[in-house]
Formats: sequence, C-alpha cells, structure tokens
Amino acid sequence: MALSSVQADQPLRYDLLGRLRVTRGSADLTPEPPKLVKLLALLLIRAGEPVAGEKLVAELWERDPPRCAFASLRVYVSQLRKLLSGPRGMSPIITTPLGYILDTNGTVSDIRQFEALYTHGRERYVAADYSRAAELLRRALSLWRGPVLEGIPGSLVIDSFTAVQDEKRLNCTELRMDAALALGCHHEMIEQLRGLVVQHPLREPFYHQLMVALYRAGRQGDALAVYRSARRVLREELGVEPGPSLRLAQEAILRADPAGLEAAGVIPALRWPLAAQPSGRSSPRS
Repeated sequence: MALSSVQADQPLRYDLLGRLRVTRGSADLTPEPPKLVKLLALLLIRAGEPVAGEKLVAELWERDPPRCAFASLRVYVSQLRKLLSGPRGMSPIITTPLGYILDTNGTVSDIRQFEALYTHGRERYVAADYSRAAELLRRALSLWRGPVLEGIPGSLVIDSFTAVQDEKRLNCTELRMDAALALGCHHEMIEQLRGLVVQHPLREPFYHQLMVALYRAGRQGDALAVYRSARRVLREELGVEPGPSLRLAQEAILRADPAGLEAAGVIPALRWPLAAQPSGRSSPRS
C-alpha cells in the first residue's frame, strides 16, 4: 500500500491484544499470509533481541519443516522488511550473525500502553487513590480487543507469551474490581463479576469479590450461595477446599461482620455505610 508523505512520517503501531494488527497512521499494513503474520508475531514477542533462523523455522513449521524452509524464511523476512520500511526505506528488521532482530524503538504498541497503565494503576491502588486506580485499570483493560494474537496458530513461544499476558489481564481485572469495591460500586460490579466467575470458575478472587458485592448490596443469602458454588466447583475440579480468604469472607458474611471482611482482605468501601466500616485498611493485593 502506497503511503502519503504524512502517513509515512508517522510511527508504526503494533497491536497484539487481539488479532495482530500493524498500522502507520490510517494505513493498515497488517500482513495477510498466515506464515508472514506468525513470523511478525514471533519477532514482536522477542523485539530487540536476536532470534535465530533455526528457532524461527521450528516455530513456523512445528512438524517436518520442508527442505526449503530456510529459503522460505528469507523470503518472508524480505517481505516483512518491505512492508514495515520507513519513509527513507529503513527497515526495522536487522540481520545479525545471531539471527533477526525487530527494532521497535520509536514505535507504539497496545501491549506497552497496557503495561504502563496497569503499572500506574497498581501504584495508585497501593497509595489508596482508588478512583484514579479504577480509571487507569479500566483504560488498560479497554485496550484488549480479544485473546492475545488471536487466530495465530500456537507454538511454544506464542503459547508461553499469551499465557503470561492472559495472567496479567486477569490480575488487572481483579485489581480493578477491588478498586471499584473500595469505591462502593458494589451494585455496578455484580453483573461483571457473575460473568467472570463463569469464565474463570477456578479463580477464587472473583468469587470473593462477588460475595462482597452481593453482601454490600444487601443480598446476604446470594453471597453465601456463591460460596457454596465456589466450594462445589473447587472440590469437583481440584479436590480442594476454598482458600483461607474465601473461607474468612464466608464466615464474616454469616455473622454480618464488616470487620471480619477486612480480615479476609477486603478494603472498606468509601461509600459503604460509615457505621459498618472498621477502622484501618488491609494490605492491598500485590
């Protein structure tokens, strides 16, 4: 695709939080051939580091690479170079004796934006600035358009990368829910938390948060039913009992004891009835 002089001077943007997408200004430069897309993904995952040709061949052709695999790899690299080259023909892909390096200096990526917002949101949460934390974490999660590198066939490198990013997304989601609960937004969070426990039935923090939200919404019985559901799922799937935090939350809700909830790791809500709030704060989730 021919770029205007204005577009050509704009930085490349790589989006990995969903289907892989490459843009420069308003121009979509995303490659279409599956092997080319996968090669770009592999280089992005190891951006700034040399990736050996042998490693790329093993990842691109997981079983029985053809005899022409290395020749095909050189063709794919050449095609990517042409696609990603800047206004003066400078390519971000560098060939070294150790392999190929994708230089992402001066580029923009949704994954770096996510990391920055998530880190800042965590810092504001630790500082008890829950309103700012909730907004930063919401913005971080809004960058996700779907599963990481959606549609690209898995491989050892890609599967490992996506597992790490998925865990960060869930940790960010948990922290955002904690911040929202600390702000007293329990009514608003109930629907989202119900969806999260269905999507992630073995992740105890979502049950814990849903129980707190329901209890603060005056639905003690529903909160206890969530505990029973969590206990049944954990016993059936893993053969274990709920962890201490979930058990303490259940006991506190049974006693209608907000102080007991704090002992279970729940931060008192800023808009929760003052008479029900114990003094002090529990340690935030890391």
